[in-house]
Amino acid sequence: MTQRSSEEWVRELCGDRGQEPQQLAYQELANYLYVVAYNYLRLRQADLRALADFAADDVAALAQDFVQETLEKLARNDFALLAMYSGAGKFTSWAAQIVRNQAAMELRKSYWTRRTPLQPITDSEETPAQSSPTQDFADPSPKVDPAQHAQQQQVQDVLQRCLARLPERNRLAIVSCIADDMRAESVAQTLNTTANAVYLLIARGKRQLKDCLQNAGLSRDVLSLFETA
Repeated sequence: MTQRSSEEWVRELCGDRGQEPQQLAYQELANYLYVVAYNYLRLRQADLRALADFAADDVAALAQDFVQETLEKLARNDFALLAMYSGAGKFTSWAAQIVRNQAAMELRKSYWTRRTPLQPITDSEETPAQSSPTQDFADPSPKVDPAQHAQQQQVQDVLQRCLARLPERNRLAIVSCIADDMRAESVAQTLNTTANAVYLLIARGKRQLKDCLQNAGLSRDVLSLFETA
């Protein structure tokens, strides 16, 4: 990796020294962050059941996803995140903490930690005649303020369109594991694949979904209406 000062890293990533140095800086930072993310995931395999059975190739693919998300965050909004770097400590250490935080936030999601088995559906259980995948992502209470309810409905419509644009396997994995609270093992049987592959489908599908929602112009405030604790 090219030797750079912290200031040089920031200037080259922002493109202040031209396109060629910028591309080289991004590639070298990606390679560095990949090692950080991969090693972090390998350490987390000991305490996350869903991650424990991942083969090295699966961990590598997931690490690449986290690196890509981190690089996109650095470049977003005219490099706003890079502007927050104070210069205290090495730039690479600062960037490494960002990719670790990115991975840690993802691994706190319920489908990585879920242990409750899927309950079988019996003939006596009724299935709604017209259910929508987005109903489980956001189910406004009747007590919600009308204006807030209208915002939620608007985002639901956008979310449904974005879900429809996902590849079928990614969409099924996301809706089944997150909205319907199914275990990855059960979804894997439907998709004729492994639970590990389902987790990767979810991670990549969520990234595409996030990009679609951002491209639709949804603000953080509006999206926060659908966040769960």
